[in-house]
Amino acid sequence: MLVWIAAVFAITGLGMLPLYVYRLDLGKLTFSSSVPLVAGLGIELTAFAPTLAAVLIVAVMREPRGIRRLLRPVLRWRVAVAWYLVAAAGSTVLFLGADVARAIIHAPLPEHWVTLPTVAAAVFLVGALLAGSFGEEIGWRGLGQRRLQSGHNALGAAIVIGLVWGVWHLWPVVAPGGLDGTTWSDGFLTIARLMAMSVLFAWLYNSSGGSLLIVMIAHAGYNLGIRIVPSVTGDHADAFVVALFVVAAVAAAVVAGPRRLARMEAGFPDHI
Repeated sequence: MLVWIAAVFAITGLGMLPLYVYRLDLGKLTFSSSVPLVAGLGIELTAFAPTLAAVLIVAVMREPRGIRRLLRPVLRWRVAVAWYLVAAAGSTVLFLGADVARAIIHAPLPEHWVTLPTVAAAVFLVGALLAGSFGEEIGWRGLGQRRLQSGHNALGAAIVIGLVWGVWHLWPVVAPGGLDGTTWSDGFLTIARLMAMSVLFAWLYNSSGGSLLIVMIAHAGYNLGIRIVPSVTGDHADAFVVALFVVAAVAAAVVAGPRRLARMEAGFPDHI
């Protein structure tokens, strides 16, 4: 586990290197910005660092059927429809819940509660988001959560993975221009949100019999929800959203039980 975590940050650092070489200000880059190819590939490398590190470590350790055991859960689709719905729409519901909480206490609200993309844009976006979640979830849940909870309770494993996930997610802060407009409060809220999401994703993962597909949909659903429900602060790492995610994570842990974060027996079939 420690070697994998070190590999995640090493690959991330390698991906960040072109940003320093070309002196690219990350705070000024947009999706339409023209950047050197090697810098663009570097940014993509950082996004896939958790999964690349997991595949690398399993390959180096030469575990029997290690790569297969790591990747096969992505195809584990025989899960109750309810889990697909929760994974796809759960984050959007929480975002809307945060707006309801703002309305109740007369806090500032976004101009529009919901903005729907066109069908073509939505299809492209979902595909891109699923590809991006593949780059992370093979590592966070497929290797990290599964390995840690084999020797500890699932809740403790999820909290540890969430902490690593949160710290890793702050890599743009140490990139050129990354500190512009970033406060300690932003960093704290980001880590707290991702620790709560780690608990929720571990709950989905364990409750679906170890389906990484469900977790990938949940990850993509979060990123899609960001685009469907506008944020009054410009991002969704604000106190209202974080508070609701924490409440949801606590509820999942209480209802499902902290030892397994699922009502089912532990242990996932490796042959599926």
